[in-house]
Amino acid sequence: MEKIAILVDSGSDLSLDYIREEGFYYLPLYVNLDGKFLKDRLEISPEDFYAWIKTNNKLPKTSMPSPGDINELLEKIKEDGYDKVICINIGNKFSGTYNACKLAEVPGLEIYAFNTGNLTLAQGYYATYAKKLIDEGKSFDEITKKLEEKIYDSKVFFTIDTFKYIVEGGRVPKTFGKIGDALSVKPIIKTDPPEGGFAIEKIVRGEKKTISQLEKIIRKNLEGVKDYYFFISEGDYPDGHEKMKERLKDIIENAKIYKEGQISPTLGANTGPGLIGIGFFILD
Repeated sequence: MEKIAILVDSGSDLSLDYIREEGFYYLPLYVNLDGKFLKDRLEISPEDFYAWIKTNNKLPKTSMPSPGDINELLEKIKEDGYDKVICINIGNKFSGTYNACKLAEVPGLEIYAFNTGNLTLAQGYYATYAKKLIDEGKSFDEITKKLEEKIYDSKVFFTIDTFKYIVEGGRVPKTFGKIGDALSVKPIIKTDPPEGGFAIEKIVRGEKKTISQLEKIIRKNLEGVKDYYFFISEGDYPDGHEKMKERLKDIIENAKIYKEGQISPTLGANTGPGLIGIGFFILD
């Protein structure tokens, strides 16, 4: 009988408690604070991360796990008695982690690296889904096929307070960022699987209209959907988080799984503070 493990990297935004409860293996990316490399969530919390940004008025650099980190974790998975592993990876446009997992080799361990083309819980919920399929007795080949079939069914939409940090991270053109901040507009950005990367969904002026538009986008995407996982994430923006929770109370109540919290430092390093993200994974 196949014994299948699930590995998630820190781009998934799954909490360490949840990862332990589900028996997932955790592969952290790194945040570089003044030359000190810290493992995401293990050695630096989201709260400490945003405090550092405010103090230093800049974004830190990030880096992917080393090949040694990946091999060490895969060796542990093999030692724990697994013969197959599914790696739920952050989109390859955001990090080289997927490619590194894809190239990894451990004798006696079959490795499947899944490029979600996504990040935050829109990535993490693939691990939840894979665990559901394992519990249902699906085979390794069946699970990997189903994951690939669901590539368009997990989405995240987010907005940011300023273009400053996302421009610094090279995610949007500098000229676009300057115009956006000058006109006091806020972008609603989405991830764009399967290729990944960011795409502008809408440009809105003012916080109130932005939150209203986010609600409309979510309701439109979930119209007629019965079974789904749902999440609201924030990057040092608790006020926006609470406003969205109130507006989407019914969607939260009807979700099979609902999660919330601050995004991981390695994700926040590309967007800065003032982020609210909303997303879902469609089951039916």
